[in-house]
Amino acid sequence: MNMKKHYKLYKSGKNWCVMAIATLGITVGLTGIANADTNTTSTPIETTQVQTNTSENESVQLGDTSTNAQTVTENASSAQADSNTSLVTNNNDSNKVGADVLKTVTSTTDEKVDTPVQPQSETVKDGWVKEDKGWTYYTNGTTSTGRAYSYLPTITANGKGNGNNWYLTDNGVVQSGVQQWANTYYDFDPTTYLRVDNNYVQSQWGDWYLFGNDGRILTKVQQWAGTYYYFDPVTYLRVDNDYRQSQWGDWYMFGPDGRIQTGARRWAGSVYYFDPVTYLRVDNGWREGLYFGADGRLVNGGFSTRVINWFLQREGKITYSMYGSRTGADGTADCSGSMTMALRTAGASAPQIIYSTETLHSYLLNNGYYLVYEGRGQEATLQYGDVIIWGKKAASLGGNGHTMVATGSGNNPTVISTCYLTEGQRGTAIQEVNYDWYWNDDNRPYQYVYRLRDQARA
Repeated sequence: MNMKKHYKLYKSGKNWCVMAIATLGITVGLTGIANADTNTTSTPIETTQVQTNTSENESVQLGDTSTNAQTVTENASSAQADSNTSLVTNNNDSNKVGADVLKTVTSTTDEKVDTPVQPQSETVKDGWVKEDKGWTYYTNGTTSTGRAYSYLPTITANGKGNGNNWYLTDNGVVQSGVQQWANTYYDFDPTTYLRVDNNYVQSQWGDWYLFGNDGRILTKVQQWAGTYYYFDPVTYLRVDNDYRQSQWGDWYMFGPDGRIQTGARRWAGSVYYFDPVTYLRVDNGWREGLYFGADGRLVNGGFSTRVINWFLQREGKITYSMYGSRTGADGTADCSGSMTMALRTAGASAPQIIYSTETLHSYLLNNGYYLVYEGRGQEATLQYGDVIIWGKKAASLGGNGHTMVATGSGNNPTVISTCYLTEGQRGTAIQEVNYDWYWNDDNRPYQYVYRLRDQARA
């Protein structure tokens, strides 16, 4: 008996395998049958590592000690090689004569080399890009450094508009609101981001500033909305209730709403008069029946001043009430009761009663006043010391009427009275306010204006 081995090459997945097939041949002689009880010894199979080359033929050498070497040749271009290691598996089954032996050969080199996937490059930012910090301008992926005022493409809702405009950027981010630039301040619209010119605007922190025709913040005396205002050169804020020197040297008075003042004005414990054309203080002259001395102070007009002073002396002390003394004797008062006492203190005749807005008319007429205006079509033109009554006769009792005295005149007159503006808050009933605002705020009530026949009355 002899044993023959054959080798067969086949493919399993990505691996090429060699199978050894053993066949047993039995020879029968003419003289008898050979004895088959002879033991046979299994010869171990040698294994050979296989290297795969993708560019040339490769061979697998297999053999054992009892047979000639067998050669299997393969065209590597038809094989699909796997990677990294070459593995030969010998599967011997000693319990079976002629058992199939499976040998698996794994290539150490991939036939097809995988090319690493290159990372996708990000899109380079260019132009306006909307980011968390705001619209940001990029040029080839970079922004400008620091602050720059640049002529850039127009910003729209999607960042792309027609044409160009000037924008202030900080590290590429467009700025809005009040911003410092080139040693001064500018304001940039929060919607368009464009520079604001010739406007009085509120900043992002709440204060108001005036910007000129070149966008720069303005200081000192400036014309705006048909009048003049003064802006502090340090804080840039509007100045109210103060007497200030202009950039050209002259002095002007500015009222409680910041407007330049004309006519009679109270200032620093005295009364002055400011010319309605030049706005300058009048010295050594007569105005509205009053005389102002060399230092500009009112010399005469003592009666009207005493009426006004009654109110000024009680500021912070009177609480509004129509049900107490009404005159301030108990710390409470109403408008007509206060006026009755102010007139009496200034030198008017003794009152027969504590007058109301209905009966006060006759008391004024009996004490040197005359009616100069009646109606509601427009704000009354007031002079210093005028007494005003609101509410048409026969319909002005209680909360329907009010009375006050003018503490100023001219383009922005002020008045003082005992009123309910603070809604009864303790000690705040006496208030001095702008007449035009007050009249409009109270829905333009019917007005009576009484004036002294002798303005210089002592």
